[in-house]
Amino acid sequence: MTGRDASPPVGDHTPDPGFVSEFVCLHPQARVVRDSSGVTRVYAGRRGTLLGALSGDQTSALEVLGSRSVGFRALVDSVRGDDEEISELLRKLRAGGWLSVTLAAEEVPLLTFRPLAPAVPPVLEVTGDPAELRLSRFAVLRAEQSGMVLESPLAHVAVEFHDATLVGLLASLSGRSPRESSEAIGYASAISSTCPAARSEVVSEVLRALARHGFLVSRGSGTEREFRLAQWSPHELLFHSRTRLGRHDLEHGGTYWAKDVAAPLPAVRRPFGGPVVQLPTPDLDVLRTNDRTLTEVLEDRRSLRVHNDSAPLTLAQLGEFLYRSARNRRRPGGGPEELGDRPYPSGGSAYELEIYPLVTRVDGVAAGLYHYDPEEHRLELLARPGPALTRLAEAARLSAQVSSRPQVTLLVTARFGRVLWKYSTIGYALVLKHVGVLYQVMYSVATAMGLAGCALGGGDSDAFAAASGLPWESESSVGEFLLGSRGAED
Repeated sequence: MTGRDASPPVGDHTPDPGFVSEFVCLHPQARVVRDSSGVTRVYAGRRGTLLGALSGDQTSALEVLGSRSVGFRALVDSVRGDDEEISELLRKLRAGGWLSVTLAAEEVPLLTFRPLAPAVPPVLEVTGDPAELRLSRFAVLRAEQSGMVLESPLAHVAVEFHDATLVGLLASLSGRSPRESSEAIGYASAISSTCPAARSEVVSEVLRALARHGFLVSRGSGTEREFRLAQWSPHELLFHSRTRLGRHDLEHGGTYWAKDVAAPLPAVRRPFGGPVVQLPTPDLDVLRTNDRTLTEVLEDRRSLRVHNDSAPLTLAQLGEFLYRSARNRRRPGGGPEELGDRPYPSGGSAYELEIYPLVTRVDGVAAGLYHYDPEEHRLELLARPGPALTRLAEAARLSAQVSSRPQVTLLVTARFGRVLWKYSTIGYALVLKHVGVLYQVMYSVATAMGLAGCALGGGDSDAFAAASGLPWESESSVGEFLLGSRGAED
């Protein structure tokens, strides 16, 4: 097909003729690379597509797409190319997820679909009344420097809004009745300044386009009630999708993005300046000889919540436990930041996790909230008993479902900057993985020592912030582990 009248759709859908037009450009992060043999590839981050050997017209068209948004007819005319060749190039770019598509009315931009991954079939084709649509519970609207952006972990595109009326319309589709949605659509059409000749048709087409990508769903649809989706809370599914490759166009991995923004945090936390309790240091040579085998420890590991308050944990036992679980063994050299080395693994040797023992009953240690210094192997007092510590201790007791407060609640925090200074997108996911491996080491040490250890599934970060005085966004609790002498388990 080479006729000049051919104007195939170049986006992810076919707009209604006369109402909405499409303009396309390359993904804003796309890099085009052409090797010495003439083979062209396009990349963005860790994603890439082989386009093959392009003709001169296709190469020129690719340059135009990289410089501005353009319609199909204007693209063909600008390079004086062949319709079929240009259409083939656009199909390859669309299939690979490289074309950003802007919908416009009378050449006024409404919104842009920015691809996050290779194209997928439409999620929902709407042929009836758009008032029967509602906003998906997984849709997330947020601000970027360029404006408002709509995302969903179920969508392979992000939507950039250029018309504020459409942003307000989304709120009207969150869960209201079809009548209310129809009134909202009519209101949006009446006040929109984008297409005086066919406002309602424009709004309807925009809603159908959003539905094709999964941002809107039918009111009567049971898809989101199916277990595969019902099992997810919106923030958890978004978190999962954004910390794995495949459904976002964010920087990913160890990018050291902050090296020109702020200095890296030290490998070991600076002292708070409070009273200290020096902990006994165990003899590792004796432990190597007398300790239980790995198989025994792993097979006998249990979550033990009940403590023996008539013979509570001792200072020596707490010191041995922390020494074996979390001390800093050395300071490896190299790299742009200080590194650590502790008994559990940590991505990039960041070792952002800190331990704050909340002591209720330990022989040789006064009750209070302490910080464990992993290099000096000592406790530093942060807060004495009071309402904030009571709140923390009660939260741990209720979570463990026991009748008395745990002898020690080890509050695990993260100095987020230790990880987020280097890693993009995956930083918080790494923190949670580190909590998991620390839990396993703590369980193993507690079992080897004959102590009661139990990890908790959640905790009160605000209570820790109130007790410690630390800013929630810089260092916050991300895990809790109960420790005490073994009692009679029911």
